[in-house]
Amino acid sequence: MDVDSTYAHVLQGRLRIKVAGVKGSPEGAARVEARLASIDGVFAVAANPMTGSVLVQYDPATAQQGEIVEALRALGCLPYPTGDLPARGKLLVRLAGAVAQAATEAALQQAFGALGSLTTISPWGPRC
Repeated sequence: MDVDSTYAHVLQGRLRIKVAGVKGSPEGAARVEARLASIDGVFAVAANPMTGSVLVQYDPATAQQGEIVEALRALGCLPYPTGDLPARGKLLVRLAGAVAQAATEAALQQAFGALGSLTTISPWGPRC
């Protein structure tokens, strides 16, 4: 199971995973519980907004760990591994990189332009 989370504990039919989007967010916890409970084979979900921990109990003959993790990713609770981004996500990552690069280049051009217009003032007058 490939999960970008700081903690995941897996037993047959039981998955506990830390989800940053749940911690401190009762609304996020309720949204995660409702979504995961809608998966066939999941019979119990407990999302704790105090700890950010989500406990899912499921029938492994019906539901798969990957399906649960994918549901969390679709909610935006877990990031996609870089190689597994959907096409839209890959496009957004490339677009964000291009925007960041353009902003950095513009800031550097402005900074170097400001440096070029500086004049040196000598305490000894114009002769030094």
